[in-house]
Amino acid sequence: MNALRKLDFAGISLLLVTFLFVAVMIIPVSWAIVLGFTKSGPFQAHMTFAGLENYREIFSDAAFWRALAVGLTYAAISTVLEVVLGAGIAILIFRHGNSFVTSFVLMPYMIPTVTTALIWRWMTDSLNGILNQLMLQSGLIGSAIEFTSSGVLAMSLVTAASVWQFTPFVILVMLANLGTISPSVYEAAHVDGINWWQELIYITIPMLRAPILLVILLRGIWMFNRFDIIWLLTSGGPIGSTTTLPLYAYIQAFSNNDYGLGGAASTVIFMILLVFGIIYIRAFHPEKEVARG
Repeated sequence: MNALRKLDFAGISLLLVTFLFVAVMIIPVSWAIVLGFTKSGPFQAHMTFAGLENYREIFSDAAFWRALAVGLTYAAISTVLEVVLGAGIAILIFRHGNSFVTSFVLMPYMIPTVTTALIWRWMTDSLNGILNQLMLQSGLIGSAIEFTSSGVLAMSLVTAASVWQFTPFVILVMLANLGTISPSVYEAAHVDGINWWQELIYITIPMLRAPILLVILLRGIWMFNRFDIIWLLTSGGPIGSTTTLPLYAYIQAFSNNDYGLGGAASTVIFMILLVFGIIYIRAFHPEKEVARG
């Protein structure tokens, strides 16, 4: 009877997970792919088949290629900074931190993205922002900086806010893996007379290889797909300098009222991430690294 109950519970749980996966992932992705082959919008009475016309249009659009370049740059810089800072801070906390420090460092990841965007907009405001006030009072700048006035400054703002919010995720993963390293490994190394730098290079970092590879894959995908914090901070401006592919797809679908172009752009994003994931997994085999760890 107990075995039957366990089997029923497992079957129901699997059914619910399958239903959620289909409802949240399969149906929206499939519908976006279908839309990519149609001409449709809120002001069109009927959806009509368009073949590859939408794909020809976006591939001939300079704004699409710019959004792709911006998205790749944003994802690469953000991911590198998050991994480097996250691993470094995690090692410091593991060696010298306590529960209070850990909770404080992880706090940005618990803050909603809308709140994070508002915080960074207030901090960098040209009139009342604390960052401008501090730089003015210290003499670093002669006049207030408008951080959304140029592409470089806007991208720097978006990247800084993203790194601040999502680095704690990397710290959390690294701390969990650092806790699995046996203290006897370090004790034996200290008996051999290694210094802290050799300990870091030859013990700690190799032990973190598996989570680092996994985090690079996850953070790279998530940052390339990032929409909310960029839209809330800059709305893709100025003049498209922070418009990534998710923003480009959103603008096509809901600002230009062309669901077909939005679906085609979303499908391209899906294919890019799929190809990247396959290449990355085949090249680095993160699943084997995790199993080995």
